[in-house]
Amino acid sequence: MKKLWPKTTKIYWDPDYNIPIIKPLPGQEDLFFILKLTEPGDARPAFGQDLKKLQTAIFYEFNDLRIYDVLFKGMSILFNKVPHWDQMWEVVSSGNVMGQLYYDPFKDKWRFRLTFAGAYILYNQGIADFVKINTRIPRGKIIRSTPSTSSKQVVIVNDRDEVVGIGEITSGGVQVIKIFKRRKHPVETSGKPANLDTVIKHNEYGLQYYEDRAVKLLRKLYMLYGGPVVVSYSGGKDSLIALYLTLKAIGDAELLFNDTGLELPDTIKNVKYVSQKYGLNLTIASAGNIFWKAVRVFGPPGKDYRWCCKITKLVPLARTARKKWPRKALNIVGQRAFESIDRAKSPIIWRNRWIPHLISATPIQEWNQLLEWLYIKKNNLPYNPLYDKGFERLGCFLCPSSTLAEFKEVEKTYPELWNKWIEELEYWREKLQQPKEWITLGLWRWLSPAVAKQRLVKHIPGYEIDWKKEYILRLKFSETGLAPCRVKKEDNETEIDFDNNILRKNMIERITYSLKTITPNVTMKNDEDKPVISININDVHALISKNIVIVDKRLEDSLEEIADILKAIYRIYECAKCGSCILWCPRNNIILRNHGAIFGDRCNRCKICIDVCPVAEVLVERVVLPLITGDPAIWKRSSRRHGDELIKAFREYGIVDET
Repeated sequence: MKKLWPKTTKIYWDPDYNIPIIKPLPGQEDLFFILKLTEPGDARPAFGQDLKKLQTAIFYEFNDLRIYDVLFKGMSILFNKVPHWDQMWEVVSSGNVMGQLYYDPFKDKWRFRLTFAGAYILYNQGIADFVKINTRIPRGKIIRSTPSTSSKQVVIVNDRDEVVGIGEITSGGVQVIKIFKRRKHPVETSGKPANLDTVIKHNEYGLQYYEDRAVKLLRKLYMLYGGPVVVSYSGGKDSLIALYLTLKAIGDAELLFNDTGLELPDTIKNVKYVSQKYGLNLTIASAGNIFWKAVRVFGPPGKDYRWCCKITKLVPLARTARKKWPRKALNIVGQRAFESIDRAKSPIIWRNRWIPHLISATPIQEWNQLLEWLYIKKNNLPYNPLYDKGFERLGCFLCPSSTLAEFKEVEKTYPELWNKWIEELEYWREKLQQPKEWITLGLWRWLSPAVAKQRLVKHIPGYEIDWKKEYILRLKFSETGLAPCRVKKEDNETEIDFDNNILRKNMIERITYSLKTITPNVTMKNDEDKPVISININDVHALISKNIVIVDKRLEDSLEEIADILKAIYRIYECAKCGSCILWCPRNNIILRNHGAIFGDRCNRCKICIDVCPVAEVLVERVVLPLITGDPAIWKRSSRRHGDELIKAFREYGIVDET
């Protein structure tokens, strides 16, 4: 398998005790073997709700729970999340991946698919139904032979009595759904049953090893940077461990909770309980109901369009932290490398461009979930009860990074919250002219024509992704309806036509002052009683008149200047009133009114206000510029200003120290 993750984790298996090991004692590595897991290998123990789903899925596939009893009953079981069009785990038992438990959004059911190890064991114990073949078969082929069985899934065996695949019973026969190209015999273990207490007992060395490393790091950071020490606590397991380690290492800390307005009630209860249990001062950075206002500007968020993080998380956190800890603070967070590829690339210590005066650090960057849960259980940490209810991840209940399976848990547990979001999605579904599957299959979770979105679309007869149309409609039905509808490119000129008047009477002065934050060379005049704004930025000259922007350069040669001009315009029309620009302006040149940000005449053109604006950095970069360039991934361009340049500007203007 091609290596995708820059950092992966190892989990060992003890064949004698038949349990997982996070780190063997020095010199004892040869006593164990390493589990063969899909990277990054961030497996966790199976909980009660997981086992119920597993039993339900196995019974649905095989109409027989003997398969569950043989492979899983009483065993130490791990779940390892793997890529899928929704939610899927490799299910580990007795040192082998026995199968894959996954949610089928088209049948609205949990299902289970045998791997080679599971199929091999079941076939050789005479438990699984099977069909025999005498020739090679490709995936998807129908075998015109249907065994007499009530199972939906059968093992496929060749004429040498070798397990070669699995199939699914259909009306026409057995359809091949998996061919096992690698048929390595399952590893052998003692087969002993084991509970969580046994696993913890035999992992004492590893638990102490990782705790010692984390505590040593935190003490070193405290000596280097000093206080105050602030732990970002989300109500999830990662930040709970980060908090506990911080208290062990330093003895005290302040607690910072970001209430996005989209938190689950159990999470809020847990945050308050944890702060009281450990006697910690709790600071809450509240976003209020800004999400529900901003969604009418930006449209639904997406995995590739996470404006919501800026609006509901980063800006409220920055505002609160700037007030409470104006110069600096050591911010301990529960970030792990195995949560995402981006986090796998992240250093242990960093500054966030949206909260630059905080020095952020994580003591659990290399902790996997097995280690985390053993540590939580061993130390009896007060974890969020939502994990026991079947929630895989916590945070904003409508996060587009969630799976449909996770949304089902929200819908089941908090129907009123979920229905509120469905009503908003229905509003946008109609505006964007999307089919009902846009909601039921979660297509709203991607803005761009992403590969995962395209996979799901294949199951909607006659539907094709038209991203340009959707982007235009998003802008058209936002608060101001300002969408680029035509771009004319010539050798020495670029003309961008909009579907609405840019220079509306009550906006001209505000737009002029907004443009002056990127260049001093801005003049407004009347041409035949029609307002025209002239702009010179670098060696680019542009004219704005009514619904047209004309630039005297090719698009390719003036893209960054055009981007800044559009950002200066859109942030006036689509202002989300988050206050990010005001928070970081070194000249106090901006004030916020009911209708949005107002820019004064004390600007030094540092462009910080542009770079910390969610409208500029998300709406313009992810929606407007793709329409102008024809490239939905234009925001990834190398010429764009990036976070390190912003941090440099913060230092130059004394907003953050040089530490």
